[in-house]
Amino acid sequence: MSMSTKLPESGIDAVGADTYADVINGIARECSSISIYCATHPVIISLDDGTTDHIFVAAGVQQTFTGMVMPKGTVIKAKNGTAGQNYTALTIAVW
Repeated sequence: MSMSTKLPESGIDAVGADTYADVINGIARECSSISIYCATHPVIISLDDGTTDHIFVAAGVQQTFTGMVMPKGTVIKAKNGTAGQNYTALTIAVW
């Protein structure tokens, strides 16, 4: 029995910073959905290797977006949503 290539991929970042850091360094296949959660302080997500601020997520709120096109190899990065206030326990899943 082989594993399905349709299973979600995920990444975590324990503590944020004011500059972008990799959370998922190149997804393995094209994905159309993303779910994001962080425990404390807001987070900004970039879906183009830190070039653009795409998604802002408040602390303690899980956000899920569907109907997107994230090509294979997309690098997903995160940084603090508020300068100097490091988010914690960021979890991102894509499928």
